[in-house]
Amino acid sequence: MSRTARSLGVFATLAESARQTAALSVRDRLWWIVAAAMVVFALLAYVLAGRAHERVDGRDLFCLLAWWLHGTVVVPWLTLYLGVQSVHGRIEDRTFQYLFLRPVGRVPLLLGNWLSVAVLGGAASIAGLALLFVAVAARRDLWVDGIEWRLATSFAGVFAVAAAAYAAAAMFFAAYFRRPLVWAAFFVVGLQTLAANLPVSAGLRGLTITDPLRRMLLDTIEPDRALVGLLWPAERDFQLDLVGHPVRDLAIFTAIALLAACWCYSRTEFDSRERE
Repeated sequence: MSRTARSLGVFATLAESARQTAALSVRDRLWWIVAAAMVVFALLAYVLAGRAHERVDGRDLFCLLAWWLHGTVVVPWLTLYLGVQSVHGRIEDRTFQYLFLRPVGRVPLLLGNWLSVAVLGGAASIAGLALLFVAVAARRDLWVDGIEWRLATSFAGVFAVAAAAYAAAAMFFAAYFRRPLVWAAFFVVGLQTLAANLPVSAGLRGLTITDPLRRMLLDTIEPDRALVGLLWPAERDFQLDLVGHPVRDLAIFTAIALLAACWCYSRTEFDSRERE
């Protein structure tokens, strides 16, 4: 066993960490709740689509539900939970002691966790998005110019990037704080929701994940003024020069969060912690 462990390099350790994290994560009973919630969201969208003829069309309704239900609820909460559990869960049940005694680096272990959580969170979010789109697309009379399939692919790309960013934030919370889920809730509800949706400075909004994601989305779907008002309440007159460089901003956020998480995880002497 020790010979096998010694033969693992950085990339092999990262890959094995990602595999084990995915194998443990898929056993969580939370997935049943997530699957049920996504089906409920899709049914709700189908019902709303049947009553929205005079208010919004299919395009606006899908974008509205996809952003506010999935983009601000499912993607962040699911990814943060999976990320915190992948790191903090091993501290709670003391299996981290076995991991840290093996001749492998802590940094690739953490990066493997991040990679697995980003993939799982992104895949689950895209699956829920597909259900939502099918539910709204079933009401063909709402789509005056025909069903816009590219909307689904645009949102899928944004959610994949979102999962990577939220997973990086989760790694930092789990590696640094003793109550990571509490701080994750504060980050999502407090910092994210308020700062990204209130008329505050662009610099403060740029510290969030939500604001760059929304700018990335708006740049992709080319919305009209009405749709901008639905997705960005604080910015009624959206212009292309407001987009900036959202992908770069998210890449910087993700890199800083991962660097901070790796530094904390590699230097902290952990002790077992009670479950929250």
